[in-house]
Amino acid sequence: MKNIATYALLALCALFSHTASAEKVGDIVRAGDKFMMLVREFNTPESNDAFQANLNIMTRDSHIINLLKKKLDETSDQNKKKDISAKLKQVEDTFKKNDEIMRKAYAFSSSRQYRRTFLESYICTALSKEELSNLRSSDGTELDPMLISEKNKVTLYRHKVVSGEEENRELQKLINFTMSRRAELGILRKKLGSTTDAAEQLKISESMAKAEQAIRDNDSILRKKYGIRDKVDYVIEVAKSKLYLFITPQEAADAMKEKAQKK
Repeated sequence: MKNIATYALLALCALFSHTASAEKVGDIVRAGDKFMMLVREFNTPESNDAFQANLNIMTRDSHIINLLKKKLDETSDQNKKKDISAKLKQVEDTFKKNDEIMRKAYAFSSSRQYRRTFLESYICTALSKEELSNLRSSDGTELDPMLISEKNKVTLYRHKVVSGEEENRELQKLINFTMSRRAELGILRKKLGSTTDAAEQLKISESMAKAEQAIRDNDSILRKKYGIRDKVDYVIEVAKSKLYLFITPQEAADAMKEKAQKK
């Protein structure tokens, strides 16, 4: 699976109340009336990127499978059905293989529910060739060479570290808002291109304008909160996170019993 960033198939979120710092993989924790087991820790931007990238692959293929199944149900032509069925099997086989890879690599299965908590993130700003050469930002601030990295052929500077569950929850909230509005814009653009009704076009255009303004407003809030200058591109890197598996009370009891027996 390639390393490529939100997995819609399962419930992944950062709403968490307990202290995660002292936990170890295999520990059982409670969140309200639910039990969870810590199954994986990600302690570098690279490991977080890889996990998120593989989740994206699973999400994409799950979406394709659902679309192909819908198309298969709606198609009456037998030759077309045959072609769709062949494609569906191909994607399902790939999904099954990747699901097994995820199970072995991350103790992760598409048939279960998980929660991911974010503990540390980097706010990275793009550097120009001149800034990199002078080791100074355009406003004259001296740059620390140890905080310079490269991603997707773009030179980045780790401008700020965001540490703690609550702090990262707030950051993720801002990021997710923008992602949701961008997804909404994509849907609206498709609708706009598929209608010739003037009244409907006007309505869609107004909705698009509101979504675009919401993105700008949210971007302004994020820049102000984390000290990012206007017109400077930025990237959010997750540096540390934890993955929890939701388990039943019986699974929790069995796991704790097994752990006690090993002592």
